[in-house]
Amino acid sequence: MVSLSWRNVIVSGMGVLTDGYNLYSISLASFLIASSIKFTSDQLGLLVAGSYFGAALSALIFGISADRIGRKRIYGLDVTLMALGAGLQAFSQSYVELFLARLILGIGIGADYVLSPVIVAENSEGKSRGKMMVITFAVMWGLGAVLAAFVEQVGLLVGLPSALLWRIVLGFGAVPAISVVFLRRRIYETMMFVSRVKPEHEDVKKIERELGKPILTSKDSTPFLRRLTSSAILIIAASVLWLLYDMYSSTFAIFGPITIASNLGLTPIDFTYVAQFLAGIPGQLICIFLIDKIGRKPLIAIGYAGVAIWLFAYSLLLSHPAIFGLRGSELSTSQLVGEAALLGFTFYMLNYFFSAIGPASIIGSAMVTPEIVPTKVRATSQAISVSVDRLATALNVTAFPLLLSHLGLSIMVGFYAGIALISTVIALLVIPESKGRDLERVVKESDLQKGL
Repeated sequence: MVSLSWRNVIVSGMGVLTDGYNLYSISLASFLIASSIKFTSDQLGLLVAGSYFGAALSALIFGISADRIGRKRIYGLDVTLMALGAGLQAFSQSYVELFLARLILGIGIGADYVLSPVIVAENSEGKSRGKMMVITFAVMWGLGAVLAAFVEQVGLLVGLPSALLWRIVLGFGAVPAISVVFLRRRIYETMMFVSRVKPEHEDVKKIERELGKPILTSKDSTPFLRRLTSSAILIIAASVLWLLYDMYSSTFAIFGPITIASNLGLTPIDFTYVAQFLAGIPGQLICIFLIDKIGRKPLIAIGYAGVAIWLFAYSLLLSHPAIFGLRGSELSTSQLVGEAALLGFTFYMLNYFFSAIGPASIIGSAMVTPEIVPTKVRATSQAISVSVDRLATALNVTAFPLLLSHLGLSIMVGFYAGIALISTVIALLVIPESKGRDLERVVKESDLQKGL
């Protein structure tokens, strides 16, 4: 089982690395694109959001299909679409063409956000599932962002013109996607799907040979719609949690290398390296070590407490620098200088670190829904969460440049600190703890509490 689980982590993780690369690269390349294609700040928000609109559209289609015909049969199509969309970006000659390429890219990403978490969850043992999912998603997504920064940095070092460099940065996103198309087509159907939904599946014998023991089957005879409706509260709660998380995380991931980096006096590439290596990866390592020991809910609460504290401190620094004993000359609407820049850098990186300890690695890794709903409706439930989250995030990302210009960075950062507190309450009160439990055990305990 260990080899099967790690194989899925690698195959799924490369797709997530592709997600991270493609969603992050647009933030690094956006100021270069202007050398070839003209657009307003509003159009930039819409361009960035294009992949999110595509993801919202495709998630439901792939999620429902995965519950009906299985995960394996459509796995690989997601990275194929990502490769196509990423490649088309490099040859776009107009704003409309680039937007459509981002839309196709998003269709593939939406499918991957449904299929990969479900597949890794269903092929992992309860005692190590949290670790497996954090490695697959949080770690690999972050490495994708670092790879995007590295590709752009190499292009800058060799002196590529801006008109060519942005095409290479965006187009390179097809490379990691293509690398796993063949591998994804050769994986087995998941153990949970064949044991709970389709025990007669052709892959049962192959899985049993790999495991060296028979699979215990117990087909779920409850009607699909009843399973889905009985899980509605959990699906809604998980969707809201993800939506709230992405309201600030996706905004920072996309506009951070521009807005936050500029405010702190860093280049977008420097900002990416510092954020990932000094805050993101250390936080993820702590999460990997603790998630299967103390559970998901404590880490979410600890992480969000840190996010709220340090974002609120950053907001106060921007709006009332005198609280920290700073002169107004060290603060402007566009950039912190001197001691203010050092404080701002510290506050933001601590926020990033605490987010990686809990919210980013758990909620942002799309692991909440797959762990708390039945196998029979797991992909559909995940699809609902993805669609709600991606659509809301698309609208948020589109609106962020406008809100930033009207409200200012201080108010926006303070608003995101409030989101962290609201999310903590939802996670603690509504979401069941899944530490160490097999997937169906979590579902059964939830059913007993609901009297089903």
